[in-house]
Amino acid sequence: MAACVRLCLLLAVLSWAEAFYLPGLAATNFCEEEVKEKHSKGTCKSRVYVHVNKLDSSETIVPYEYTSFDFCEPDEDSPDKDPVENLGQVVFGERIRASAYNVIFRKDVSEPVVVCEKKYNKKKGPLSFLKERIHEGYMQQWVIDNMPVTWCYKILESDKPFCTTRFPVGCYVTSSGQRHDACFLSEKMKEKGATYIFNNVHLILSYHKGTPPEFTDGRIVRAQVKLSSCSSTACTDPMVIDSDSARKSLKGKDGKLVVPYMYTVEFEEEEGIKWASRWDYILGSMPQTNVQWFSLINSVLITIFLTAMVTMILLRSIHRDIMKYNKEDTEDIQKDFGWKLVHGDVFRPPTCTMTLAVCVGSGAQLLVMAVIALVFACLGFLSPPNRGALMTSVLVVYVFMGAVAGYVSARLYKMMGGLKWKSNALATALFVPGYVHMYMYVCIVCIYIPPVCGGVQLLTLF
Repeated sequence: MAACVRLCLLLAVLSWAEAFYLPGLAATNFCEEEVKEKHSKGTCKSRVYVHVNKLDSSETIVPYEYTSFDFCEPDEDSPDKDPVENLGQVVFGERIRASAYNVIFRKDVSEPVVVCEKKYNKKKGPLSFLKERIHEGYMQQWVIDNMPVTWCYKILESDKPFCTTRFPVGCYVTSSGQRHDACFLSEKMKEKGATYIFNNVHLILSYHKGTPPEFTDGRIVRAQVKLSSCSSTACTDPMVIDSDSARKSLKGKDGKLVVPYMYTVEFEEEEGIKWASRWDYILGSMPQTNVQWFSLINSVLITIFLTAMVTMILLRSIHRDIMKYNKEDTEDIQKDFGWKLVHGDVFRPPTCTMTLAVCVGSGAQLLVMAVIALVFACLGFLSPPNRGALMTSVLVVYVFMGAVAGYVSARLYKMMGGLKWKSNALATALFVPGYVHMYMYVCIVCIYIPPVCGGVQLLTLF
């Protein structure tokens, strides 16, 4: 009887282990609409939701929400809703929203589908805002199946394509004819003084099917986008939103510029990439994500060399002083000079005892927090698919490690003869967090001076 009970417990543990997933890493199965209605019984999804994130630029510090650019917005009755953001995403300023793009699994869209048409005034309003943001190099960030959409292009320095998780809103050509940003994608985008918008996106979604032949579900393992500027569905001419020339292409209906936002979709089966390793191609195609071993080894060697040099200088100086003391008479030894003048200062408490104790305690808190966060990151709990997990864990661990800060600060303060232990405890809890809070508050207020920005909400700080 006891053996049967043990066997049942073992089977229960094994079944629980098979059903265990790391937080935020559960796979999503997709299937065609017909399969979902007949066989899957709701176990898979037929619609692939395209989510959009905030837009930012490497040239400015102000992020903008997707709705600030007057792009196409989803209908109110759309099944896709804005995903719930965790604390880490809110602190990082992420603004993931639902989009108006309708993508069905394994349903290719070869002809451009017009999502919406936007009419712009040529001189002011959203068009002027859009042109300024294009000149500032703002980039879009899309998310499909909790995975960033990558934009790949070739560079002259390497044969491999360079991929990034952001893609530009548009590009422009200077009055002298110099093309900036992604205007190199087409030879047609070379008009002097022109500003182009990439209003047509081509989504390439790669999926991995199951091993059985009758397995109809699939999992998305790669999402890429190709950009083009099209003035119509035929895509014969690029979409110019501003130009120094006669602006013949800017003549639209009712004297306004009409910009059609379009998209196409292509699905392809990918057997070489599995769902568990679908992030590898992103990290492998970005040079900045590779470990710079040469620079790392160079920095370590320089640090070791400088440390050894300083140590040898100090040892020689101290050894020389000791030899001098041994040769001097007893009366001369009583006279302190050189480093001996300060040899006892290390045992004297400093003037600002409480400030030193508070800073040391806060430093210990940050150090322990960083170690714990790195341990969880190495275990895979804070991987990139788990959005916002890093900042959330850092904030939670920082709060709990306040006990470490209080203990280290109080112990050091008492050792140096401090008597105001209540003030020390209060300063340890409020000094560093309060300073960071006020700094963030000032930065956020400065960021919110431009209209409709996608920074951290002010209510998040309270």
